[in-house]
Amino acid sequence: MTRLRLLPILLLAVSLVTAACQGVSSDALESVSRSAGASQDVWKGPMAGPIQPFKETAFKYRKPLEVSDGGRFMKVPYDELVDINKRDEIPVRKVRSYFVQKLPPGAEKELTYEVGGRKLAYRAVGKLDGGSKLTLIYLHGRGGNRDWGFDDERFGGNFNRLKNMIIKAGAAYLSPDFTDFEADGLADIKSLIARYRPLTSGKLIVACGSLGNNHCWNLLLDAKAGSIIDGFVILSGFPDDRVLSSQAVRNKARQTPMLIGHGSWDPTFSYEPILGFYRKLREQQPDYPVRFILFDTGKHGAPVRMIDWRDTLNWFAAQ
Repeated sequence: MTRLRLLPILLLAVSLVTAACQGVSSDALESVSRSAGASQDVWKGPMAGPIQPFKETAFKYRKPLEVSDGGRFMKVPYDELVDINKRDEIPVRKVRSYFVQKLPPGAEKELTYEVGGRKLAYRAVGKLDGGSKLTLIYLHGRGGNRDWGFDDERFGGNFNRLKNMIIKAGAAYLSPDFTDFEADGLADIKSLIARYRPLTSGKLIVACGSLGNNHCWNLLLDAKAGSIIDGFVILSGFPDDRVLSSQAVRNKARQTPMLIGHGSWDPTFSYEPILGFYRKLREQQPDYPVRFILFDTGKHGAPVRMIDWRDTLNWFAAQ
């Protein structure tokens, strides 16, 4: 645990001891403890780390509507009129040019990988030949392909921002095609992860959108694959209750961090089951490294459009 993380605990201990020595009542001591806990339920802005600011004002979360669980849970504002209609030149399809900065020619790579006789394509950007400070692999949902995670115009320009930050940080970002959302597709992704794990000096994170979350859960539950992945981003997904009773979360020696993002008006997968999963996990493992970002009034596509990748990746880097 870092000194910065210890500081609030030390301050609380000093306050309690001082109060006790002065004969303060137990009710007052409880008030001191509650105040210290509440002080952690404050959003202090995007987390600092290896991913540096880029178009910060346009993409960081607006002031949260609710912060709880010591900052682990946040309900953040989402407004379709602002976050789609004002941001996009053509709603949902083409973002305004202000939100996009084109990458240098040749920065984006179109590559292939083979698994079980299947030849598949993936798109990649950043430091791909070794020593990546962080590697992120994005798995699309139903009806998608490798282009979704590299689309500059859709999703409010959020993937364009991500690619720019990845390059500046000396990190790597991949968006692959895969066979399906079942066993063959899982084998595809495991092969790609095995290729890039040795090329990554920092954390290797897997992010999954919508139905792609099927792969995230199965990767977490796979003893071999799960042991070389350092974090999962669950966007517009669904819970897998097998996880709650698995060694993947019960093994305190290695608890893989998770960040869950969901819209409160998601018509495809309601937010309530995945929020229930988060609460059960917190109840079973109070110290488990997990966050939940609820996008108020957001629908199915809101988390992919609105997630602050800088804050997210820096949080994983700090775990």
